[in-house]
Amino acid sequence: MTSSDKKTEQSPFSNEGLNARKKKAFNVVAVLAVSSFLCMAYGFYVDFLKNPDIQTSFYLTNPQKTVQKNTWIDPQPPEKKAAPIQNSSENTNLIQELEKEKKNIDETAVVLRELVEEEHKKNADDKQVILPLKPDIQKLQQEKDLQEQQKIIEIANLQKQRDEEQNKKINILNDLENALTTFSAEVSLKAPVAKNTPFPSSVETNVNPKTGKDVQRTNVKNIAVSEPVTSRISDNFYEYEVPQPNLIQTNLIDSLPDFALIKKPMPANAIPLHIITPLPELLEDSRYGKLPVKKDDRSAFLAYSHQVALPPQTPYIAILFSGLGKRTNATEAAINTLPDTVSLSFSPYADKLTTYIENARKTGHETLLDLPMQQGVFPDTDPGPLGLVSGLPEQENRKRLHKVLGQNVAIIGITAASKENFSYSGSQMKPFYEEILDRGLIYINGTDDPRMPKFPKALRPDVHIAEDFHRAAIRARLEQAKQIALKKGAAFVRVETVPITLLVVEEWMKSFAPTEEKPVAEISFVPLSYYVQQKEAQK
Repeated sequence: MTSSDKKTEQSPFSNEGLNARKKKAFNVVAVLAVSSFLCMAYGFYVDFLKNPDIQTSFYLTNPQKTVQKNTWIDPQPPEKKAAPIQNSSENTNLIQELEKEKKNIDETAVVLRELVEEEHKKNADDKQVILPLKPDIQKLQQEKDLQEQQKIIEIANLQKQRDEEQNKKINILNDLENALTTFSAEVSLKAPVAKNTPFPSSVETNVNPKTGKDVQRTNVKNIAVSEPVTSRISDNFYEYEVPQPNLIQTNLIDSLPDFALIKKPMPANAIPLHIITPLPELLEDSRYGKLPVKKDDRSAFLAYSHQVALPPQTPYIAILFSGLGKRTNATEAAINTLPDTVSLSFSPYADKLTTYIENARKTGHETLLDLPMQQGVFPDTDPGPLGLVSGLPEQENRKRLHKVLGQNVAIIGITAASKENFSYSGSQMKPFYEEILDRGLIYINGTDDPRMPKFPKALRPDVHIAEDFHRAAIRARLEQAKQIALKKGAAFVRVETVPITLLVVEEWMKSFAPTEEKPVAEISFVPLSYYVQQKEAQK
């Protein structure tokens, strides 16, 4: 065999070479495994079986093993035992040091306790931290909240009953009207039918014992309708009766608005207000935005109001449209179409709130902000994340109020949500109402019902158009406001923004424009701020 053949047989890539290498590797692994096992067994023997504690436990638990005395290893070596106390002087020194250390710890605890109490007091004054209440106080607070919630439910039920009674009354009047219309040719009426009155009536003149003036009252004949049980209304409120609108004979097409009439671009001849964006000196920084604030004798109400050059010489009416910003077409129509004497209140949920308010002020309108509030029973009617809700902590509701006020826009006041019942609990609404006034703003009530509670300086509308959005119904309420203005010299009307109210109010205001026959208008229209200032001056 040649040398080349031997090299071929011994090649590591041949089968014999591979088998030899595998066998060699197996032998090496086996040797290593046996060595590791022996090392592990020896370590187990040293650490476990030779451990005195393990041996002691083993012999103690083995009943067959006879244990002889002095055969156990002490589990605690002598060097680990505590040294015995040598004398009483060292013991006395140790006790004194311990007492001194305890005294220092007690003094430190007293100082820390005082610091904690001072911090709690400071946070309570700033109304940033609410200290935990005792269980008895928490129980009383829960009972109080439950009682307030029950009151709200009762008020909602009473309002529902009142609405049902009102609907029954309207149905009865409509039935009587139809019957009288059918037999009008056969029945001889003793008194003429008043204009816009759907049933026979007569006008009677009485003398008001308080004012000494003649008051005309419309007396309905041959109609007996039961009124809902309500509290007595002041004699100064309504000393007349406004005829109900004839909704039966109203054409439905006439009640629909013509969007082409209300959708107009911004007028080129509009006179902007002197301040469009808020003044930096009337704002303060907060974690929820820039909040309005009074400074010296200046306030947001006085700074951002619409100034009246010439006082009106006739009875006047202030009109406020609320709920703007939710519908783009209606909002732009109110800004561009309504006269500049009409004040506008915008929802804080509006996407383009800052743009809407700036455009409104550029066209001469005073601007306010709507305040979302609980209506009815929560959560059936949820005012949203910015709404004031009964049952929430005062700190949470105040945070929501600050978020509404911190929009960094020029406003003269806050408008309560329509038909809200959050403010019916005076103690619940009082701190927020006072803060609104302290920041130089006015507060507008959410209802015109004189039986509902009202804060002293809150502004309640004489007429609030918040339902029955039909032409005839809206015109009837506007005529009611006219009668109030003629009677008292001034009136305040609040209108919820929908297309039909925009159109009807605009047409109604144009009907008072001076003509050749009547060069002096019967009614004038003024901004809301002028109405508020004159009312305060009368007081």
